[in-house]
Amino acid sequence: MRAGINILSIIIPIAIVLMITVIAFAVYKISYKRKINKRLAEGRDADIKPMMSPVKFVVTTLLGTIIGLIIVWLIIISVFSAKVSKQKKELAVYPSIAFLRDEILDDSLFAGYKFGDDIKGYMHFSEKYDDTLLEIYVAKQGVYDMFPTILVASDYVGDRNKDDIIACERIKYSFYNENWGDILCPDSLVAIDVGGYKGEFTFSYDLYYSSDAEHFLNEEPDESYKFDFKIHESGSIACPQLGLTVDSWD
Repeated sequence: MRAGINILSIIIPIAIVLMITVIAFAVYKISYKRKINKRLAEGRDADIKPMMSPVKFVVTTLLGTIIGLIIVWLIIISVFSAKVSKQKKELAVYPSIAFLRDEILDDSLFAGYKFGDDIKGYMHFSEKYDDTLLEIYVAKQGVYDMFPTILVASDYVGDRNKDDIIACERIKYSFYNENWGDILCPDSLVAIDVGGYKGEFTFSYDLYYSSDAEHFLNEEPDESYKFDFKIHESGSIACPQLGLTVDSWD
């Protein structure tokens, strides 16, 4: 299959060059014959501009067509490469969320994690808000090139039945939101990977005291907390809600 495609990629340009040359030569031949007939009819005094010979015309047309196709091909490649590069950049440089739980967590670098554990290479922040306990991990400089930049684990510590509560984690940056809602699972991690992103984004944690999907989609959360992160050009991270500043980050 691939060999067939490679052959076509050679045959098609050759066919285009030959087709253009044949069409151009057919038009040239008609004009050339008219001038010859005019010369024969009017003699040497006929006001006729000289034309290149048929051989020279064919060679010139072939070269011009080949050069023209090469230029068009280079333009197409340039535009396509720029578009692909832009798409890759958009995919690579914006924060994204991954949910590590159950089998996925067991197959990850954080296998065996239990709620509140310290994770090597990460700064650990334990924050309690009303009936919610959050464990937030921020990768130290030089580490998050290989690992997720931010990890979050959460647990409800109030009196309600956890099975009737939906937790929603989301990140928001510029024009885009990414979010997910699920039942509480303390021994799991929300992993935020910033890739090569430099700039600001917000991580929001929302709790809905209902397992009803309609409530989750249409109502405001019962508890909501946000963390404003900023990734500097140097790669350092700041988050005022965590007391994390450029100077204090190592």
